[in-house]
Amino acid sequence: MNNLVSAFADALLPAPDLALAFAAVFFATTLKAFAGFGFGLAVVPLLSLVLHPAEAVPMALMLDLIGSSQLVPRARKQADWRSLKLLVPAAFLTIPFGIYALHVVPADGLKLGIALILLSTVALMATGARLPEHLPKPAVLGVGGLAGLLSGGAAMPGPPVMVYFLARPTQAAVNRASLLMFFFFTDIGSIAAGYATGIVIAKTLLLSVLLSPALLLGNIAGHWAFGRTHETLYRRIALGLLAIIAVVMLTDALRS
Repeated sequence: MNNLVSAFADALLPAPDLALAFAAVFFATTLKAFAGFGFGLAVVPLLSLVLHPAEAVPMALMLDLIGSSQLVPRARKQADWRSLKLLVPAAFLTIPFGIYALHVVPADGLKLGIALILLSTVALMATGARLPEHLPKPAVLGVGGLAGLLSGGAAMPGPPVMVYFLARPTQAAVNRASLLMFFFFTDIGSIAAGYATGIVIAKTLLLSVLLSPALLLGNIAGHWAFGRTHETLYRRIALGLLAIIAVVMLTDALRS
């Protein structure tokens, strides 16, 4: 018991840092519960203000898994499993390469690339461009593989699969549920790989537990907001959030 108490004490952040971390997790969870995406993209930069980026990435993965588990029972009934059966295995294959890249690729270069691709894609989608409902299997596998690289390397698997689902002519509820399920599986794969390589440590687990109330509150707030948003407004908000995230990432990368 004393060892457990000591471990929690070691995991605690100073009060101002803990408050900022709590607010960051609440905001990112609300965003994901509403849109189905955006947790890692929002929480990693914010947690990096109080944690080293090498700690913030596995922390984001652990928190995202805990938060997603609350939404899975409902999401799995609405998800597009035809796409997920291709996207998830492809992502699992490339997650270890992303974890390796976390140590050898400059973080700013990765952020800059993601931001530019995301901005270009949002601009294209804002014109009304859509993907066909059923893409060739190699294309879907490529989307999953790229997402796996970004999941292991930056806890940000979102951009490729967000574009894949939002650009297809499918209902908002299906897109949201599919994204939630995809991130749930990639979180499991990334955490398992991170644990095996020593990136996920006891402090990561304990601090995630301490911040878990923010996950519960954020899920409630985001779910409430989604239930009161119609299809067209959901897509506009989702694209707007993607654009904001891309601009923030681009600014951060260029400023460093």
